[in-house]
Amino acid sequence: MNLKKFSVFLLFFLIGCGYKPSTLYQNKILGDNINAKVVIDPKNPRETIFLTDAVRDAIYTVFDKNLCFSGCDTTLEVNPSASSLIPLDYDENGYPILYRSKVVLKVTLKDKSGKIRNYTVTGTYDFNVAPQSVLTDQIKLDAYKKASINALNRLFAKITKDGAEQ
Repeated sequence: MNLKKFSVFLLFFLIGCGYKPSTLYQNKILGDNINAKVVIDPKNPRETIFLTDAVRDAIYTVFDKNLCFSGCDTTLEVNPSASSLIPLDYDENGYPILYRSKVVLKVTLKDKSGKIRNYTVTGTYDFNVAPQSVLTDQIKLDAYKKASINALNRLFAKITKDGAEQ
């Protein structure tokens, strides 16, 4: 009996509170066909290739839109403007044991109505390493990937926010 009462309460709560999924707000800005461009960073080409894949994957999985190359409703241009890897904490011998990977993306979005929107998003990822260990290229790439995904999630939140304000 309690489960039935709870289900009815939950149904009325969700209907009464005005909940709407984020895709409803994203659809106000994004068209069905999106052209995604990622500017290749000559200093970090490996990282930029990952970013290209992540943006294209997000178009399919997060936005549920189609990727296109001509005649698109929406254009999304991502420019990785800065990335860094800095130590945050040291052990008693002075060796770094905690790092932060930081990625800054400058994004230009031409929405389905033709309006140009500019976003700057930052993503970070903190990770531990063993004392006196060497940071390999693979560890750095993984940290860059996770910071980039964090930055893209912030971008999606900003797009949703702008759609809610329309």
